[in-house]
Amino acid sequence: MVQDGAKARKPKLWLNGLRLLLTAIFIVLAIKAVRWEQMLEVFHQTSLMAAFGTAFIYACLQFLSATRWWSIAKASGISLRWKDAVAAFYTGMFFNLFLPGLVGGDAVRALIAARKTEHSLASSFGVVYADRTVGFIAMLLVGTWGAISLHLTNSKLIWQPLALGAIFAFGVTAFIVATALVISRSWQNHWGERFGRFANGIVAFLQNPKTGFIVFAIALTYHLSLTLTLMLLGQVAGISGKPFSAYAMVVAIATVIGSLPITLHGLGVRELASVKLWALLNVPAEQAMMWALLWRVMTWLVSLPGGLVYLLWADKTIWRDLQTLASTSVKEVSQKQTIEQFTIPKSQRVDIAIATLEDLLEETEDESIREAIQRRLEQLREEQKRLHHPSN
Repeated sequence: MVQDGAKARKPKLWLNGLRLLLTAIFIVLAIKAVRWEQMLEVFHQTSLMAAFGTAFIYACLQFLSATRWWSIAKASGISLRWKDAVAAFYTGMFFNLFLPGLVGGDAVRALIAARKTEHSLASSFGVVYADRTVGFIAMLLVGTWGAISLHLTNSKLIWQPLALGAIFAFGVTAFIVATALVISRSWQNHWGERFGRFANGIVAFLQNPKTGFIVFAIALTYHLSLTLTLMLLGQVAGISGKPFSAYAMVVAIATVIGSLPITLHGLGVRELASVKLWALLNVPAEQAMMWALLWRVMTWLVSLPGGLVYLLWADKTIWRDLQTLASTSVKEVSQKQTIEQFTIPKSQRVDIAIATLEDLLEETEDESIREAIQRRLEQLREEQKRLHHPSN
């Protein structure tokens, strides 16, 4: 069993090693893309106070982004309070600094929403995916408008990333939803139910036209505001005389390219893409690189308070859930829990018992057994509330 686990981890280790190597290569390429004597001159001309002011505006914009996610969650039946949605969103941003993509900050967001509301985790993941996709579509629309306004759609560096983003946003999402719905109808078990909940979490907000309009309006407002914020950051980096449409195009395409799973967090890739894109608009490489670096540092700085939010507010057992989700073998996790049952804190043992009984409840059709499980679940949930909130 241990050997099987080691074999399963080997491809993951190789993949992570390859990404680390590619990250190092792209960072080196980014360093070589500019003349660092001129970079120092650009840096000395940069106003750090103005940069921090722009970061504050960016931090405020995250409330708008959290509101978009909260609106989608409400449409899916997740009764998450707005302030909890903001806290969970910032916590997810913090974890995104260390954990990649949907197994990182987005997974934390989904877990917190499911834990806070006792809602389906599969549906919560669907809601997070919908939020990401809506934001991505709004960004593509803003970026496409910018490229058309500048008459640059003939360049491969422009239309290929936009086309790739559109294929992902519409084609891949439609395929995922359709596949999940087919599985949910074909598999008459708890896995089928989970796929169905996941698909419903993605599309539920579209069933109400008013909610769908509000969500897309928030997404467009956010990305227009983000573009304006990064335009202010461009002024800080010394980029002057470039229209709003130029920033709309560069932000969208650099984000699409940086989102490709080439390096960790797009390090080096987004910076190089920014230099190449701004070169189409006759912006010196040093100013373009300074803008891209300020953008990244701004994102990191705004994400850091999420760590404090996590320490003061979030349920710490979500970290155990993350480790369980990332594990390669269910049997391995089960054995580990059995071996360490006397070292696991009581609160975590109660959480494990609740999760196990909920799965058993989905699989059981006998009414007498279901009633007994539901009674025990009620007792455990009361115990869970007492352990996690002793002051209440």
